Amino acid sequence: MNNEQDSYYSDMTRISNSEIGWFLKKGPKYLHDMLTGKAEGDKGPQLARGTMIHEYLLQPEQFSKDYVVWDKPKPSSDKQEKFVQELINSTEIEPNKAVIEAYKKCYSIVGKTDDKMLSEGLKIASTLKDYIEFKKTDNRIMITQWQSNQLMTIAENIQKHKLASKLLKNEYVSQEDELHHEFHINWNAYAYDHKEIACKSLLDSVHFDFKNRICTLMDLKTTVHVYGFEQSMEQYDYLRQLCYYTMALKWYIYNHFKQLDETWEFQWYIIAIDTNTNEIRVFQFDENQVNSRCKTIQKALAEIKWHQETGKWDYYKSYYDGDGAEKLSL
Repeated sequence: MNNEQDSYYSDMTRISNSEIGWFLKKGPKYLHDMLTGKAEGDKGPQLARGTMIHEYLLQPEQFSKDYVVWDKPKPSSDKQEKFVQELINSTEIEPNKAVIEAYKKCYSIVGKTDDKMLSEGLKIASTLKDYIEFKKTDNRIMITQWQSNQLMTIAENIQKHKLASKLLKNEYVSQEDELHHEFHINWNAYAYDHKEIACKSLLDSVHFDFKNRICTLMDLKTTVHVYGFEQSMEQYDYLRQLCYYTMALKWYIYNHFKQLDETWEFQWYIIAIDTNTNEIRVFQFDENQVNSRCKTIQKALAEIKWHQETGKWDYYKSYYDGDGAEKLSL
């Protein structure tokens, strides 16, 4: 993760699209717990795989700093992994004693002598010696050769796709244009009540064509249903994300380019990557589709601002405004 990404994720003073999603789907208390570090977000394998694919395609130099293909022996169990960590973190000067102490913390020692524990521990340490040495000095994430091959196949399939290849290879970019991957924008929005709220966005890719005043927003999405992507669009509300990012871009155009966003044309694309088949599809969206989520965003921002000002996070604002009954949007 580069410095821009790190600052984006560590800054809990600003609201992101993901945080609006938490607020809408899981309630204000969950959002508050996330913002204050009391709760952790999703860290499942699907998210990790999506992050890896994003970095491989959009930030190849950063990818080599964060990942390494590992084809040597690795721990085959949680106990072996713990044994390795205990050995690495040991402060014992005498190597054999360090092995015995690590073994005692990870395995059953009933009926085993120190010699027996040393023998079994040394056998594990010998098998995993390359892994142990790597873990002592290197924080890169290990991936398998199969994962590496999958990444290369995805890149090849994007290259074969007549539009995805152009969007990612930047064939439309001239020297006068600006193109950004993982583009971090700190910006301010105005909710329905005209109160200002601090926001943040991290865009996969944005291209500013100054000659024609065209702003192209492109987002990568991994999915297991590339031919049923409409379900993912609804489940994760990707239109809301595109709308939120567009709000950020309009703020950026006005505040950094000193131009009115009304003088710019916007284009929106999602490149969907099937993580089962490695197939690629590119979807384009129009202004009406993207703008359809503006009211939802503005309403959510207004309510989040209210919760920030009042410190009331247990229920939505409607609970506090009325007798405790809340209405569903059916």
